[in-house]
Amino acid sequence: MMEPLRWNSCYLPTSADAQTRNKIRDALYCTALATYVLPFKLGIPLRILLLRRGGQFTLHFLGVAIGLDGVVSLCVWAVTAAICAWLTALRWHPPWYLWAAAATIAMVCIAVVVVQRAVGLRWLHRLQDALKTFDRPWRRIATSASILVLDVLSYGLRHALIVLLVTGDFTAMLVGSAIGIVATFAGIISGLPMGLVGYDATLIALLALVGIHADQALAIALINRFMNLSSASALGIPAAMRLGLGSSVRSIIRRLRELANGKT
Repeated sequence: MMEPLRWNSCYLPTSADAQTRNKIRDALYCTALATYVLPFKLGIPLRILLLRRGGQFTLHFLGVAIGLDGVVSLCVWAVTAAICAWLTALRWHPPWYLWAAAATIAMVCIAVVVVQRAVGLRWLHRLQDALKTFDRPWRRIATSASILVLDVLSYGLRHALIVLLVTGDFTAMLVGSAIGIVATFAGIISGLPMGLVGYDATLIALLALVGIHADQALAIALINRFMNLSSASALGIPAAMRLGLGSSVRSIIRRLRELANGKT
């Protein structure tokens, strides 16, 4: 539900009417459901198609909005996940050479960014051109980032409550929350439907490292999967029906696959 809020607050023109905003909301709910049945590379064209149908926006506008939202999202997730990984490490007490490796990777990433800024500034000009699409762009970006922070923290809260439910250990809630955010980020960058392998393997491995039994870690992953699928279905299926994509779960999934593969 945070994503439609982000779009309505940060990317849609202020002149957009209620009907357009509702269609955009439904399109985002549909693509949230589609992430469970489609590979990542097919989810983006499907999102563009549904958003264009709902709001009659140009491809240029949607490309800028989706690209900008993607950059802001990844930055917020990456920074929050890095902080949570550090919190997890405080509980795990990794050996010194892992700290050294992490610091080296961070310095290399910073060096790459500095070199890119010094050698090739073309992408900065492209960013400036993209920002001209919106009025008050930096305010919109700040608002989007603020909503995303709340969104990411909600993942941590959910995992903390699941850890408490499964283990009954209040002291494990904080580290469980941090691990949940790190694992979710791993699932996002894996590019697979539902973050398969990336989320599950990261979550179970990190929970095991901080002393939670493997069977409990597996239960935590399965409970979170069930909650994700339930909420995505509860929002996405009615939204797909309102957009005329089908009247049953099977027909909706089939239609989403067809649209993602370019079949109109």
